[in-house]
Amino acid sequence: MQAANLSTHTRPYSLLIVCLILTACSAVTHGFSMFLYSALLPEVRAFFQLSYSTASFISALLFIAYMLTSLISGVLLTKLGGYKLFLFTIGLSPILLVLAVLSPWALGFAICLAFVSGCAVANWNAIVALSSDIIPLKYRNRILGLASSGAAFAITLNGILIALFLPDMSLQTFWFICAGITATIALLSFIYLPKPKEESQEQHYQKPSINPKTILKSHPVALQAVLLSGFIGFISGPFLTFLSPFIVDVLKGDSNQTGSIWTMIGIAGIVGGIIIGALADKFGIIQVIKLTLLSFAACILLLLWDAKLWVLWACASIFAFLYFPVWGLIASHISDFVDSKQSALIVSLGMVGYGCGNALASSLCGILLDVSAQYSHIDGFTLVYSWILAAACLAALWCQRMQKSRLHKTS
Repeated sequence: MQAANLSTHTRPYSLLIVCLILTACSAVTHGFSMFLYSALLPEVRAFFQLSYSTASFISALLFIAYMLTSLISGVLLTKLGGYKLFLFTIGLSPILLVLAVLSPWALGFAICLAFVSGCAVANWNAIVALSSDIIPLKYRNRILGLASSGAAFAITLNGILIALFLPDMSLQTFWFICAGITATIALLSFIYLPKPKEESQEQHYQKPSINPKTILKSHPVALQAVLLSGFIGFISGPFLTFLSPFIVDVLKGDSNQTGSIWTMIGIAGIVGGIIIGALADKFGIIQVIKLTLLSFAACILLLLWDAKLWVLWACASIFAFLYFPVWGLIASHISDFVDSKQSALIVSLGMVGYGCGNALASSLCGILLDVSAQYSHIDGFTLVYSWILAAACLAALWCQRMQKSRLHKTS
């Protein structure tokens, strides 16, 4: 790996700058697209006079754009490289954010925001490719773990911005502020992000295959990444989608409790991004993912046995502790086996696996809830959390299999 050939005398403040830039870019691209749209949905509906069905269509469009761009960005990485794609996506994002609210039509708003969502996943894939070139292997787990927690920072940042600014200004002005923050981070990226020393030598590399079947066949780690990402989608889709309804309908909570648990998810994700990379350095990436999944499964089992608010807080905390940094851990695991461009291609395939798992699990659990509503003797949420428990256990078993396979190859 190229980063392994970098100078061992890399100055700490240089790595700190890289870490802050990567994390900030991940936060604003994710935070000011999908997460901000969900947080400001009432204001967006009022601004564009949207029905709930139209608002749902826009939400689906953002997710579709995220998945499709994950695949496309893998191809773009083979053409542009991680450095150029990273700067392109973060530079384009503030322009799209401004255009979104300048559009007098909901369709223009939706298209621009969909492109921002695409920039988010393309920017993340570029970060994965770039990390192999500019971050020494010794620090890669920690920095990628923190950068992948950018979405957790985004949830917290959105809450702060909404509380401070939204009550006293229009939706357009608020969105302009978000675009200004993104533009500032983009400018800092152009100025301070170091260019890979061996970027000029990329034309000498053998062009990696961009055929998904070829990648899956030629790299066993690709199948591992896709399946593990799919398992995480099976878990996160139902858990996040039905978290608020569970609090209100089953635990009889109010909006304050719902809001506080979502804020806590953001904070736990930030803490996880800081800590879990260091734990992975000490105990191994797959071991940390497996133990966290088992801890989450234990909390879900306790929730099924006795549904209490404090148990749900424990579940959400452990979930966020793993969910946000896990993408950095998976990316770091992949980069141990392949070069930077192949790594980014595999990560993009993993995001497709995650998206498919997320959409499938959420849809199936939604059907379970609808069906159970017709039969009073069936508790739909019990079925949903049983699904989550099974998915978490299967994911932990898959991690155990990956770990045994790796030990067998190294012995």
